[in-house]
Amino acid sequence: MTARTVTYPSRPAVDRSALPPGPPELPIIGQTLRYLRDPIGFMQEAATYGDLVTMSVKPALLYLVNHPDLVRDIVVTHHRRVGRGPNTEVLKWVMGNSLVTASGADHLQQRRLIQPQFHRSRIDGYGAMMQQYAAQHRNAWADGQRVDMAREMGALTLRIVVKTLFGLDLPHDVRRIGAAFELSNNYLVARVNQPPRLRNFLHRFPFPYSLRFKRARARLDRIIYNLIAERRQSANRADDLLSLLLAARFEDDDGGERPLTDRQVRDQTITLFAAGHETTAVSLTWTWYLLSVHPEIQTRFHQELDDVIGGRPPTLADLPNLALTDRILTESLRLYPSIWFWSRMAFQPFSLGGYDIPSGALLAAPQLIVQRDPRWFDQPLEFRPDRWTPEFRQSLPPYAYYPFGGGPRRCIGDGFAWMEAKLILATLGQRWRMRHDPRHQIKMLPLISLRPQGGMPMYLERRR
Repeated sequence: MTARTVTYPSRPAVDRSALPPGPPELPIIGQTLRYLRDPIGFMQEAATYGDLVTMSVKPALLYLVNHPDLVRDIVVTHHRRVGRGPNTEVLKWVMGNSLVTASGADHLQQRRLIQPQFHRSRIDGYGAMMQQYAAQHRNAWADGQRVDMAREMGALTLRIVVKTLFGLDLPHDVRRIGAAFELSNNYLVARVNQPPRLRNFLHRFPFPYSLRFKRARARLDRIIYNLIAERRQSANRADDLLSLLLAARFEDDDGGERPLTDRQVRDQTITLFAAGHETTAVSLTWTWYLLSVHPEIQTRFHQELDDVIGGRPPTLADLPNLALTDRILTESLRLYPSIWFWSRMAFQPFSLGGYDIPSGALLAAPQLIVQRDPRWFDQPLEFRPDRWTPEFRQSLPPYAYYPFGGGPRRCIGDGFAWMEAKLILATLGQRWRMRHDPRHQIKMLPLISLRPQGGMPMYLERRR
């Protein structure tokens, strides 16, 4: 499993009249300023021009894709003709050559290696630990307390991911890993949407912010490499994901089997850390918000917990019986998908929606736009968990709802994330009712994940 150098196609020169329709643009800068100022609002406006829309976000030629059939064509039909775009190079500053950043055959090989580690029989073993940590977090709250739910969910999922990945649960270990990763992640968020030449200049030179990032990344590397060395020398086999990666074998170019190098284990570990921490915390934060502003649904949610679980700790066996909880989480991810959009670059030309997509073009398929489309969802801006009947699911086009992506690049840990989120919702919901602070104005912050701007202040009310 060797890293492959990716050569990105140059920006295509195309006849503007042959492109799909799109919003009006300014000379030279196109729609770049509008996109940078309000990416969600601009994409929502652009989507009114059709199912396939041209957006001129310099220096890229960007196609907005907002129809389920076209999304399917990209991620399934033409998946061999598209790959990760130049922004992936920013993610490599932290994640290296890993499942998220790899393309083509390299990605397929990595996925085959890691997929068995997320088999149901393996992730089920983490259920009791997730519930235990959620209960400890729940018990530390006080009636009437005002908390930032975004921070609370981040702290809880951080403990869980550090335990499942590294087998560590001491507060000092959790804090130092979390602090190093948070600084590194915030740096990527600040750089990922900058023009490539500008961000490479800012990254290369010793500006204070880039120096802090490089020190944080170095601390993260030291921690992980020390854990790898300790685990390789230990005769005891642990059941955390780090140990499973060290035990995994991949087929090399000569047909033999080899273990992963320390660098390969490090890259995959950081990638799994990022995917298992940030996205689940964001999803839970939006779910608590939606429940808090829909008290009648929150009451039904609590009633289901009382009927199915009562006062005992929730277990994995309870999850199939929490039908309303499942619908609540499904609807929350529809309205506020933790990864709000993804993009691909065309490495080969192909046809999409009656238009020729040239090599080098970027395609963006925002879940936040497609999953709020009134063609697929009646009253799409309303929080209506009961819409998710078996009949509705059957009638829905496959890619009208895709919070975990799709095709060969569908999130490998979706089952892990779903189990974790339901256990946390059930455990915290047994004791607490959430009430959003009405003084806080809700606004989406469209970074790599869809965070709430300014956090999510809420009041805790102990259930009687």
